[in-house]
Amino acid sequence: MASKLPVDQMLTQLEARVAFHKERQAFHAQQEIHHREQTAVHAAELAKAAERLEMFRAAAAAAAELLETPGAGAALPADPAAKATKDAEEDFGKGRPLSRMVARLVEEKRPDEAFGPAAVTREVNQRWGAKLRRKADPRTVAALLRRWAVAGHIHRAREGRAYHESLYVRTKPADGSR
Repeated sequence: MASKLPVDQMLTQLEARVAFHKERQAFHAQQEIHHREQTAVHAAELAKAAERLEMFRAAAAAAAELLETPGAGAALPADPAAKATKDAEEDFGKGRPLSRMVARLVEEKRPDEAFGPAAVTREVNQRWGAKLRRKADPRTVAALLRRWAVAGHIHRAREGRAYHESLYVRTKPADGSR
């Protein structure tokens, strides 16, 4: 097949093609160097992450083993189903059951755990709402907690403002128990 292109045009096209392929070859050689470097970086990070994953798995297995076998004198958290049954069976008597319910919740709090009337009300309604004639009101619980703070049974950690409720913490018993 004879080409109808002049010789000088064929030469320019061939030179352009050679230049293009040289440039692409250099580009891909540079990319190959970059990819080799990235492969080395990722291989090192993979080894470090895999080592830490194995260390974490070993620590998690050890922690799970520790939690499965009760230690001497260690109290395990109560079963939620058993706690719900115990709550349902509990008798708070006739007069003022709400204050006894709130007292029970406050007793269960850690001495450094802050609580407010809204959280206490929500928990009372969840645990013992069926035992009450009507749902507990946060204002009633707030007044009860305020009275207890004045009497010294609990301590006010933060005074309430217009849009922020007061926060309370349990006072530590004088005898050092709990």
